Amino acid sequence: MSKQKNNSRILIIGVVVAIAAALLIAVLVGGDSSDDASTTSSSPGAPVGEVAENQPVQVDGTMLERLPDSGTDPAVGVAAPAMSGANFDGSPVTVTPGDGGPYMLVFLAHWCPHCNAEVPRLIEWQQSGAVPAELKVIGVSTGVASDRPNYPPSQWVVDKGWPWPVMADSVNMDAAAAYGLSGYPFFTIIGADGTVKVRVSGEVGVDALNQIVADALAS
Repeated sequence: MSKQKNNSRILIIGVVVAIAAALLIAVLVGGDSSDDASTTSSSPGAPVGEVAENQPVQVDGTMLERLPDSGTDPAVGVAAPAMSGANFDGSPVTVTPGDGGPYMLVFLAHWCPHCNAEVPRLIEWQQSGAVPAELKVIGVSTGVASDRPNYPPSQWVVDKGWPWPVMADSVNMDAAAAYGLSGYPFFTIIGADGTVKVRVSGEVGVDALNQIVADALAS
């Protein structure tokens, strides 16, 4: 009987030791998991450089009136609003009228057939060497629609071979509204003095574009 009792005690002690070891392992593993969760929660919500088809746009200054279908453009001679935004990958893109150099903003929509016809002309213009060295050309991708052709625009501009910086407009199209967009494509030339020199809506041929830019920069 004494031998059986000793065996029982040994068995019980073995079970208790096994349970204690299991609990210790569980605590250690649980501690590791907690540390991992803490590290994850403190990391950024999105990786740097993540592509977004729309980006926030900060507009500073008075919004321009919408370009009328005909007649005098009320924005000519008016101070152009400044804009701070980003490319599709979050890289900063800014428009700072009056910073000493002229700008040409080209508002484009990926689904617009006129924009798709105009972009190759603009590339031809750039490759011809006719673009004035002081002119800062910036594309503005606006009117984004995931259910329309050539989406996403971040890939569309790559496929088209667009050679200049691109500002991705906000979901609310703040950049387009600030410049009084009336159609696509939409051009705005801002002089070195920070005022609007000309706005044009629709397709423009290379020869006409050369003349428009020359007249705008001379005024």
